[in-house]
Amino acid sequence: MEILFRYRIDHILFWVATISFHAYNRSYIIDKLSWGDFVVELLVRNLLLAGVIYGNLWVLIPRLFNTKRYGMYFLSLAGLVLTYVLFKNLHDMYLYGYVLGDTKRQTLWVNTFYNVSIAVFYAIFSMAIWLSREWFYQRELVQKIRNEQLATELQYLKSQMNPHVVFNTLNLIYGSIHKTNPVARQLVVQFSDLLRYQLYECNAEKVGIEKEIEYLQNYINLQRLRKNDNLKVEVNFHQDIQGILIAPLLFSPFVENAFKFVSDHAHALNRIDIQMFIEEGALVFLCKNTKTEKQMKPQSSPGGIGIANVKRRLELLYPRCYELEIRETNELFDVFLKINLKPSL
Repeated sequence: MEILFRYRIDHILFWVATISFHAYNRSYIIDKLSWGDFVVELLVRNLLLAGVIYGNLWVLIPRLFNTKRYGMYFLSLAGLVLTYVLFKNLHDMYLYGYVLGDTKRQTLWVNTFYNVSIAVFYAIFSMAIWLSREWFYQRELVQKIRNEQLATELQYLKSQMNPHVVFNTLNLIYGSIHKTNPVARQLVVQFSDLLRYQLYECNAEKVGIEKEIEYLQNYINLQRLRKNDNLKVEVNFHQDIQGILIAPLLFSPFVENAFKFVSDHAHALNRIDIQMFIEEGALVFLCKNTKTEKQMKPQSSPGGIGIANVKRRLELLYPRCYELEIRETNELFDVFLKINLKPSL
């Protein structure tokens, strides 16, 4: 089935069958007129049908049906069918009425019912082709997601440490740090919160955006403690994003990269700007950091595992419902991610 759709074999088989059947039914034109008239009949009828079919598949369905503008879709489809009928009626009137001498077919609209039924049948058939392809690709996508989830789970189980051991060790470290060193104690607490979120709260398909923001803020605060005073970090999570469900850990690789590859100028300001807000029903995430060219080579390369994983997850979880742009200038690295919260079919 995959080969059938990938190489358009379904279209080839369809046109071979359609043209062959039509040629068989109109073969008498060769005897009564000529091969030229026979070929013209095949071309006119099937080119007009191709206009109906591919106008529906390539224009009307993507631009109108997929965007839920159903009234405009059916109106436009009716216009496409009527266009086919008009031109086919003209050709039928000329060929059968005047050239072949059938006086009953010498009026423009005598073949309307037949031509309308043909056009409507093939329009429905083209929709069936599209639906079958969409069903196939959706089924493949679901299976791919399941396989990747299974592979991830198996890999996680192989590498998983006992979380109780980890947290007990962190508690031991926290208790061993003297109370006069609050910075070190705070680092252990924030690291423990980060680890707890990753181990226990990210197993769900989607999490509340508040938890994701809390995780990001903990990570940002942790990084602020280890960075020098020459780094300015601006964070703005707008209030209008409350109550949203989102796939976990989509934004953290970009924030991690920002801190990892931010510039380290001694006599100039180093800056990281992080924003998240709602715009036209979509969740927008922005992350910018100053840079030096030699520092950014690992980040901008396509082999970065974190960003590569995020791109793959976006393709699987939000297909055709997201925009991701990663831009780089001589002084700035800029990430723009927009996720449509109300995806269209």
